[in-house]
Amino acid sequence: MTLFSQIRPLNLRDQVAEQIRTAIIEGRLKPNDHISENALTDELGVSRTPIREALIILEREALIVSVPHRGCFVRAFTEEDVAALMTMRTTLENFAAELNIQQLTDADYIHLDTLIEMQRRYIEQGDFKQVRSTDMSFHQFLINYTNHPLLMRSWQSIVAQIAATLYLRADAQPGYDEYEAIRDHQKIVEAYRARDLARVMAENRRINARVAGECVAAVHELNQRASEKQPPRNRLKHPEG
Repeated sequence: MTLFSQIRPLNLRDQVAEQIRTAIIEGRLKPNDHISENALTDELGVSRTPIREALIILEREALIVSVPHRGCFVRAFTEEDVAALMTMRTTLENFAAELNIQQLTDADYIHLDTLIEMQRRYIEQGDFKQVRSTDMSFHQFLINYTNHPLLMRSWQSIVAQIAATLYLRADAQPGYDEYEAIRDHQKIVEAYRARDLARVMAENRRINARVAGECVAAVHELNQRASEKQPPRNRLKHPEG
């Protein structure tokens, strides 16, 4: 069983980056896993050039780290990393709220409500890949609605890291109440509908503070587990040539 599917010829670098990014975000590649260029070449059916270009992109996104003379590894988040990430998320989402608070229409609220119901349906179906994808789509909609280039770019620089930490939370806490996000999103939409900026911002701070605490605890637990084991495994088995 392979981790990846064959790449189409068009836009190879971005396709390679997307497959590796998704594998990291979904937990198929774990923190500290070694990413072998040889294995990627075999599994994806592409040359080393787009693979190396993709790894540069993912390093810029802070999903992988490059170690001289050893290669690339999936980033292992620290508790401080997670705390900093979530405070930045709050800042960006509250800036988006300032820009959006008087702009959202009835059609926009219907769209947000639809995303919430989709997320609820995926939870009931046990499709947690789609649960998290829909969760991020909810927040992405509010960010993109601002049409603010620097805000959207800043969000894109952290969104994959946010998704990755949420999967770490799920890994460490398999019994996590997924309906918590449903309740969070409903409260955000209610505050937006009331055109109450202070309330939206307060909800963003409250929610992200709680999520930060959950993710910090998860990272602490996972890092403890890792420290008790042998050196990191290589999920991509091929040796570097």
